[in-house]
Amino acid sequence: MKGRFLSLVVLVALLLAGFAIPHNAEAACSPVYHVVKPGQYLAQIAVSYGVTVQAIVQANNLWNPNVIYVGQVLLIPVSCAPAPAPSGCIGTYVVKAGEYLKAIATRYHTTVTALVNLNGITNPNLIYPGQRLRVPIACPAPKPGPTPKPPAPAPSTGPWTCEYFNNRNVVGTPIFTKKASLVDFNFGTGGPGGGIGGTNFSIRCTRTRTLENGLYLFYARADDGVRVWIDNVLVMDHFIDEPPTEYTVLRQLGAGDHKLRVEYYQHTGGALIRFWLQRWDGINAWRGDYFGNMNLSGTPTFQRYDPAIDFNFVTAPAPGVPLAHFSVRWNGEFYFTGGKYLFTATTDDGMRVYLDNNLILDQFHDQPPTTYHVNVDVSEGTHQLRVEYYQDIGTAVARLTWAQQ
Repeated sequence: MKGRFLSLVVLVALLLAGFAIPHNAEAACSPVYHVVKPGQYLAQIAVSYGVTVQAIVQANNLWNPNVIYVGQVLLIPVSCAPAPAPSGCIGTYVVKAGEYLKAIATRYHTTVTALVNLNGITNPNLIYPGQRLRVPIACPAPKPGPTPKPPAPAPSTGPWTCEYFNNRNVVGTPIFTKKASLVDFNFGTGGPGGGIGGTNFSIRCTRTRTLENGLYLFYARADDGVRVWIDNVLVMDHFIDEPPTEYTVLRQLGAGDHKLRVEYYQHTGGALIRFWLQRWDGINAWRGDYFGNMNLSGTPTFQRYDPAIDFNFVTAPAPGVPLAHFSVRWNGEFYFTGGKYLFTATTDDGMRVYLDNNLILDQFHDQPPTTYHVNVDVSEGTHQLRVEYYQDIGTAVARLTWAQQ
């Protein structure tokens, strides 16, 4: 009988020793990772963890906060509350019915381990209503000092000078000013920082740019409002609350320096502003060299400018060029704002695409109408594109488009 009693005591001791601090309590100071699920975006993930979009971008070295994918593992830079130092201030907390140690630790911004050590608790899963626990509390400051101004964002470089205002009307003295290489900001719900939150702020960005004589298409995409001036003339005025919306305006400009000004405001919700332009005449068209053979050889039979590569040839493509056994070489120069671009090509029969003489698509063979996609990183500026195409017999299709991701 005595042996059975000793065995029972040992068994109970082993069971009690088997109780462990919950994993999530111990992991409070461990790295936190998030696996992206379908439909999630960076601002939503940041809010769920109580951090900013910029913090996640920096922790994961993301080049574009708008591009994440399902299954991607993100490091979440959550703060880690250290255990209180022995010399720290200690208070008393009376346990209430239904409470457990993890909830109390969270309330006092500490860890389960810290409470266990502070109170000499042998089993963190066993606390009872009315139990008095020692908890770490903030020590009172000896004397409150003036509230320091939040630091402005780190200085940057670029041709744009952007002023940030703590109101929606772009008025008064800016909270801070910084340079930018592009007007391309996606603040999510966190705002630009530097003393400005995620709501009720505005930005004014200005620069001078040297342009050639020509026709230019100006783009703006905003959530919420945007206004654009060219040489102090208002050409785009959409200063209203709205979801992400894209606007364009076409203007003929003379050669020389031109002043550009973009004003933006954010009310509530997500915040983004993008502005860019591209040449819309001569330099933005394709020069097509049409050959009466499939090898792009010899002198072109016909030359012309095509506004786009978007053809489904059902008749001869050009004077003197047959509907079968021909080829075309298109050359063009186009302005890119910089970033990752998706090039989409549809061809029947063969096609090759070059960006600045670098081959990015090589499908030069007989085939039915087939669509290909290529992702390419493109720097800001004007780039040369060359498309080589041939048609054997049957259907003749040639298309090329691109879009920033």
